[in-house]
Amino acid sequence: MIYRKILFIRMWPATAWVGSVAPPVGIGYLMELLKQYGFEFKLIDMALGEGLPDIINTINYFRPDIIGASMLTYRYLSSYKILEQIKKKYPKIPIVSGGAHISTFREKALYDCLAIDVGFIRDAEHTFLEFCKGEQLENIKMIIYRDKKGKVQFTREEEQHGDLDSLPWPKYEALNLKRYISKEILLLTSRGCPYSCIFCPVSLAIGRKLRARGAENVCDEIEYWYEKGYRRFAILDDNFTFYKERTIAICKEIKRRKFRNIKLRCGNGIRADRIDEEVLVCMKEAGFIQISFGVESVSDKILKVLKKGETVEQIEKAIKNAIKLGFDIVLFFLVGSPGETKEDVDKYINFCLRYPIFDVRFYNLIPYPGTELYDWVEEKKYFVQSPDIYLNNQSAFTEYPVFQTPEFTLEERRKALKKSKLITKMVRKKWLKNKFKNKGVIWQILYYFIIDIYINERFQNLIRQNRVFRYLGEKLYFNL
Repeated sequence: MIYRKILFIRMWPATAWVGSVAPPVGIGYLMELLKQYGFEFKLIDMALGEGLPDIINTINYFRPDIIGASMLTYRYLSSYKILEQIKKKYPKIPIVSGGAHISTFREKALYDCLAIDVGFIRDAEHTFLEFCKGEQLENIKMIIYRDKKGKVQFTREEEQHGDLDSLPWPKYEALNLKRYISKEILLLTSRGCPYSCIFCPVSLAIGRKLRARGAENVCDEIEYWYEKGYRRFAILDDNFTFYKERTIAICKEIKRRKFRNIKLRCGNGIRADRIDEEVLVCMKEAGFIQISFGVESVSDKILKVLKKGETVEQIEKAIKNAIKLGFDIVLFFLVGSPGETKEDVDKYINFCLRYPIFDVRFYNLIPYPGTELYDWVEEKKYFVQSPDIYLNNQSAFTEYPVFQTPEFTLEERRKALKKSKLITKMVRKKWLKNKFKNKGVIWQILYYFIIDIYINERFQNLIRQNRVFRYLGEKLYFNL
């Protein structure tokens, strides 16, 4: 059967904040490819506040052949419930799903949620197109489905499509981009992660093989949006700087095309061992203003346990070089690694206070199914929360650990996570004070009026959720 009309749903439970910064990139790629083959589609973006009544209304007038739901693990039980309500009302419409949650949970997702008929693993552009064209399920690679007896089947593991330049990048022509909070375009220039960090589910979700777009292809996408008036871009890659020559080529191509007033950032984090002064200089000249580093720990012992493949010396060198060149630096740390103690966390805190960085984020370490960390915690019986509970919550951002170790008790972890939030405020305050100090008397007065508001986590959340606060926050940031 050929499915000509597709209703996409970006699952976003009502308990999460409402007010999406940008449209969903993964669905954007699917829509762009389907458009080339004459398929019809619509998107319900629950991150914008659209809910089950909107989904039902759209199904009634659009009459889709299938429904495609993109899911995160956060609040996945709520997403399951919504899909089950849809299936109950429209039992004849197939519901398929993809995204990080399906790629990580795989068969378990279909066993747990009977409303999902087919699950797509990792890159889904070509497999979803085959499905929509009516290919037999058993012939489509990297999908999960129920056979005629109701048993969940996984077709086969296969290497991901390598030629990303052949994929059309999202133009979102079917969406109203004015509904999204930020006028910043998200760019995905590579996919995959070849590393073996014991805590990270990324390789499960996107694959180990690193596939990268060429410099001209990336800059064609930037130019498309530049001509439409966009000047700010965020790189979503997990390994943007993995190939040094490619990174330099992208930066040189950006300069060659003379994009004026362009501002770029690597918000997802880059590795310190995959960047040097030459690359940083090229990035600065191309318009990059902000870089995030996934530090995780400043203990070589813990980095080795995490199988990070980096040293503290490499991390410090990269941070110092980036600061010297004037980048705004964001550091990511984990709290609760195997073998870690509260003294280690104190070292992390002292480390980030030593440098004039823009921001720091301490994350509660979460064991995801399929990772080496998860297996280790389960084997040692260190869990203090059931995975079914913490995987359904926003546990990485809370002060409530999900496991403990003999070296780092539950109470010590809670205190460390609570203290880390205070340190984040101190870092933000320090950065803002440095920015204001040479701005004149009026700016100095303004600093004292806004400092306590700016560093507050509630205000930072509003910047992520509210158009007005986002505008004010960006106005302040880009004028300092």
